[in-house]
Amino acid sequence: MRASTRCLFFYLFCFWAGAAFAQQKVRVVTKPVEPFSFTQSEKLAGFSIDLWEAVAKEAGFQSEIRQVQTVPQMLDVLKAREADVAIAAISITAERHAFMDFSQPYYDSGLQILVATNAQRSGSLTANLSRTFFNWTTFKVIGVLTLVMLIISHLVWWFERRRNAEMYPETYRAGVWESFWWTNSMLLSGGCEAKGPMGVPARLLAILWMVASIVLVAYFTAAVTTEMTVKSLAGDISGPGDLPGLKVGTIAGSTAETWLTKNKVKLSSYPDVPSAIAALNSGELKAVVYDAPVLRYYLSKKTGTRLRLVGPTFERQSYGIGLQQESPLRLPINRALLALNERGFMDELQKKWFGAASE
Repeated sequence: MRASTRCLFFYLFCFWAGAAFAQQKVRVVTKPVEPFSFTQSEKLAGFSIDLWEAVAKEAGFQSEIRQVQTVPQMLDVLKAREADVAIAAISITAERHAFMDFSQPYYDSGLQILVATNAQRSGSLTANLSRTFFNWTTFKVIGVLTLVMLIISHLVWWFERRRNAEMYPETYRAGVWESFWWTNSMLLSGGCEAKGPMGVPARLLAILWMVASIVLVAYFTAAVTTEMTVKSLAGDISGPGDLPGLKVGTIAGSTAETWLTKNKVKLSSYPDVPSAIAALNSGELKAVVYDAPVLRYYLSKKTGTRLRLVGPTFERQSYGIGLQQESPLRLPINRALLALNERGFMDELQKKWFGAASE
């Protein structure tokens, strides 16, 4: 059979199946995950619920929605063909594609890290200071600074070793040591008792080093202040690279759980976001990692909270409507999504639930 003939039969089948579903109710399953799907005034509400109602109306479907409590339950119901459609905040992944299909993406998302800003930091003061200052970046800065000081010291000694041998002995070891002492004193205190270069070349070099010292001290002070401020707010976590070795929570069955497991993070899984955040507030967890829009929405509803998001959005992903494999609903649902997007419905929905376009 020709490929064109097979395609024709497929589209005819989808058309027939879509017409058939229009005569019967499409079985939809969802799970609580604000602001995409949740119960409000004893009715289901949320971004995804509004979207499905618009899609069903556009495609001419009648539907009935039931709710389960976790992501695995929702996907199992779809896999067992006890539902035709699954919708909430379902990330499109290759792993899930092995047992289900998806509509085209309708929301761009990603993971982000939630921490308690004023949580008591673990370990002694000495240990915390060590983590703050003794790291690879600090060692590199100190190394470069030491190299520059040695170069300055050698130049000053070279210019002064004969003109000012009393302060800068002609012998290499003693002369460079005295010169290094002067260079170090100028950097840390802005002067070195009565020691100083006398020749014009060395004094010009000294002027440059004094100016450089002022800049370096100001830069180092600002860097330390910034580092200490960030550490006091976000603890030891500023991005996904800081998570290994720390106890982190997420939602069971989520793509965040998969990412954390793959990256060998100490993981605790919870049935929903409020449970994970309660563990974070109690000090049981160092951070919660989950879908960025869900965490942002949660924080927007909690005034005065001590929680904050840190680091960039990572592990980018997209949400889609879950379907049975080779579902005839995929074509009419995709057409409905395209039509809704062209009419500006998706932008209106975005503004309704998030107030601005997503990242």
